[in-house]
Amino acid sequence: MRLGDITVVRSRSLKEALSTLHDRPERVRPIAGGTDAIIQLKEGSLQTRELLDLSSIRELRYVLREGPTIRIGALSTYSDLIESSVLKSSCRMLVDACRTIGTPQIQNRATIGGNLANSSPAGDAIPPFYVLDATVTVQNRGGKRDIPVERFFLGYRETELRQDELITEISFEAINRPSDATFVKLGLREAHFISLVNVAVWGRWRPDGAGFSDVRVAFGAVAPTVMRAKKCEEFLRNRTLTEEIIWEAGQIADKESSPISDVRASADYRRAMIPALLYKAMHALIRRKTEWEKP
Repeated sequence: MRLGDITVVRSRSLKEALSTLHDRPERVRPIAGGTDAIIQLKEGSLQTRELLDLSSIRELRYVLREGPTIRIGALSTYSDLIESSVLKSSCRMLVDACRTIGTPQIQNRATIGGNLANSSPAGDAIPPFYVLDATVTVQNRGGKRDIPVERFFLGYRETELRQDELITEISFEAINRPSDATFVKLGLREAHFISLVNVAVWGRWRPDGAGFSDVRVAFGAVAPTVMRAKKCEEFLRNRTLTEEIIWEAGQIADKESSPISDVRASADYRRAMIPALLYKAMHALIRRKTEWEKP
């Protein structure tokens, strides 16, 4: 199929887009920034002759804080998130994750909703949403559904999103002390690379500062979907963080994973990197706590 054979329908409002999807859900494919969809069309992995262009729907482009909750419109770009004063003050981890994605050209076009809908297990914005216990809001002409982010992803490039639905928002609680979170990514070079392995960690420090009263750990690119390392979390909870404990937690996370070998890395290499990345993330959190405590 040639790109010239494809018809593009542009919607300027959410209502208009949902009506188009309602009328021909099996024929039209929504597209936002198009940074993944265009490649998939060229490769033939995406088969469609009609695209629904959502890029003009301004009502889905925002980053807001309402009380303890941060709300992000699905058409917000990575650049929007990187530049957001709300996220810089209340969820720095997500800003750091978005900075690692692609080039400035990609960051200016690609959207957070598109990243979720594409559902790549290596998607760098997804592990942060897992550890934030985020909620994905989807909508069709009949109404809205709120889906916990872990239930949104069903398998490799499979989601809960129905053919007549669009992702409209993702929301989560802001990060406030004594909680903190970090994101670490491993790739083949320093910039513009797809993750070989990535990890996000959120933790709430105990009053004594020696460990976490609660902790969430999510790895990308080590399973068919982003993986919450639940056994690793259980092991870390309420333990004093020593070098031995952190390394043992990484070994537990390794056993929970099911990576594959591909052109970027072997499964064995990815397994070896799981404890290393968790170690790096945990020490980043420890360093930041030390900085908080400086007079």
